[in-house]
Amino acid sequence: MAEVMDDRRDNSALWMGWIGIAAGIISFFTMPVLFGIVAIVLGLITAFSKANALGWWAIIIGAAGIIVHWFVTGNIF
Repeated sequence: MAEVMDDRRDNSALWMGWIGIAAGIISFFTMPVLFGIVAIVLGLITAFSKANALGWWAIIIGAAGIIVHWFVTGNIF
C-alpha cells in the first residue's frame, strides 16, 4: 500500500513540474508575472519531491520569463 502512495506522489510531482514548465513558457508570451510566479511555485513544490531536475527547470524558466519581460518593457508589471 505504501508503494502505491509513493507512485501516486511521484506522478503528481511530475504533473506539477510539467505544468510549471508550461506556465513558464506561457509567461514569455502573456501575463509574465502571473505565469512566472505560478511556474516558480510549482517548481519549488516539484524540486522538493523526487522530480528534482524538473522542478529546477520550471523555476528557471519562470524566473527567465519575468526577467525578460522586465528588461523588454522596463517595468515589472
